[in-house]
Amino acid sequence: MLTWKWLLSLISNNQRKEKAMLKKTLILMLLASTITACGPNMISTTNANSNKLKINSNALTVAESYPIQGSESVSVHAYSYVRTSPHCSRTVAIQFSSALPYTQTLTALRNRALVTGANAIAITDWHENSGITTLTSHFFDCHSKKGL
Repeated sequence: MLTWKWLLSLISNNQRKEKAMLKKTLILMLLASTITACGPNMISTTNANSNKLKINSNALTVAESYPIQGSESVSVHAYSYVRTSPHCSRTVAIQFSSALPYTQTLTALRNRALVTGANAIAITDWHENSGITTLTSHFFDCHSKKGL
């Protein structure tokens, strides 16, 4: 009889240990996923999905560009800041060419951003050649510009 009781107690002890180990594992997994969910989201600009957001923009030739009402609220920021800001989301990215001077090119970009509902711009791939400025403009909708 002693052997049966001892064997039954051994089995029940092993089951308790397995349950305790399973609980510890689940708690550690839950904590690890909670901690990683609180970290910042880093967005890579080199992946294939980022190219899908770019739209070629062909515009009429314009001799001058004047600001439209409200375009003064569209601000220009470094791409790395608005791209990683939790307050901003990119609405569209366009490739843009202009024969206008620098200030009028920025005015034209602010006008386009405002029309699309954006309130922040980031510019990449800026090139000037033979009086033509080409660039990629990223329009962002930022519900807060704090920290930009």
